[in-house]
Amino acid sequence: MTQVNTSEQATQAAVIDFAQIDKPRSTRRSVKRRPAHPDADLIENCIECAMQIAAGKAPYKIDPTDSEFAALSDDISRSRADRALRAALDLSPTTLDGLRAKAGLVEAIMDDLSNFPGDIQLDELQSALVLSLVKDVIHFQRAAMIAKTSHLPFITMAKEERV
Repeated sequence: MTQVNTSEQATQAAVIDFAQIDKPRSTRRSVKRRPAHPDADLIENCIECAMQIAAGKAPYKIDPTDSEFAALSDDISRSRADRALRAALDLSPTTLDGLRAKAGLVEAIMDDLSNFPGDIQLDELQSALVLSLVKDVIHFQRAAMIAKTSHLPFITMAKEERV
């Protein structure tokens, strides 16, 4: 009986439905296009750096050997974070979105350092990022002064929540 099924299967040609090949497999698998944003490179590098910092923390939560295994993953994530940080330092923001991305990265780095006990200090790259952010804020404020918009108040979150 097995031979009959096998011979029947051998005589049937395999049918490929080419209409199915062109269809997307899943909406989750589709990748969106990169936004056309003037600070796209800067924002992506800031996101990548923060993402790698967070990725370096995750293995320690799982490793039962007190970091024997997690240290390697952390080293890889840290080197990727440093690479993204170097790339972000090479770029100056041209929009408030880019400035916010840099500030968010400083916040992520400071949050990461606050998780360590003792006197952990910024390394050379992290210090350069903080100084770069300060210079960028000064640059944006000077541009706002020239445009006569530096005196406009920021809308605070408290005011937005009341409305």
